[in-house]
Amino acid sequence: MGQDNQLIWYITPVVVCVAILLIAIVLEFFAKKSQAIRNLAELLKSGAFLSPTILTIAIGVLLIIGGVQDFLFGPAFTLDTSTFHTVIKYGQIAVGACLVLGVFTRLMTLGIIALFISAFFIFPTLSVLDYSIFVGVSIFLFLIHKDALSFSFFFEPIGKKGFLDRYRKYALPILMFITGASITYSILHHTWLSGGKAVAYLNANPDLNIIRSIFGVSSFTNEHLVFNICAVGVLMGILLAFGLLERITAILIGTATIILLFVIGPNFLPIALPYIAVTYIVITGNQFEERIHKEIS
Repeated sequence: MGQDNQLIWYITPVVVCVAILLIAIVLEFFAKKSQAIRNLAELLKSGAFLSPTILTIAIGVLLIIGGVQDFLFGPAFTLDTSTFHTVIKYGQIAVGACLVLGVFTRLMTLGIIALFISAFFIFPTLSVLDYSIFVGVSIFLFLIHKDALSFSFFFEPIGKKGFLDRYRKYALPILMFITGASITYSILHHTWLSGGKAVAYLNANPDLNIIRSIFGVSSFTNEHLVFNICAVGVLMGILLAFGLLERITAILIGTATIILLFVIGPNFLPIALPYIAVTYIVITGNQFEERIHKEIS
């Protein structure tokens, strides 16, 4: 009987997650035919004009803070005083400052990708992949930004061929897919692939297992909590990556991120900030291709 109680904490979340995924696929199909839902989507899109500004400033501030505090992207990636690390540090500050000021934004998005690639030469590959959301952010900002100072002589040739206008409509789907994939990988990395670090953290902070500490379910161990968090996190990542109920999913991801920020503390802010900004973009939707169409017509 005791063994059955143990198994139920593993079987139930998997069954629930699979059921939610199937329901989301069905609801997504019918939602596209609902006029009420389409009207709500149009209403939410009224805030989309702020999306580039919010994301650009959020990432810029994060990069500046990281450079000043001697880390790349997150506190786990500490930079030392070596020449290569120093170049990355000041390069990160320069990229962040330009993003905040809106100067050479498109060029700076390529700078973000350069910083991401450089991280592979310093830090473990599996850890660097945790920050793959920055690649999605870079592609999104590159496709949708039209700042006055963007090295127009560099981007003008592809602009004349309609390259950016043709692919701008894919900016949000690409951002959602990479963000969802990043969430899925990060959850798996910090639960199943971390060698028990998540369980060890909960063992050191037993009150975080609220199922036991608040609701008094003694059979719900820290291993069960980690497994359930993993199942839900992977589900959210899959839903976002494939654009299934993306606004509801984004709200859930944003809420969970804010809760974790309060639980873990300021050290989690560099990780939380990009996800919070992305959730705003997903909730408000994408009007960039509609704007381009109107400008052309």
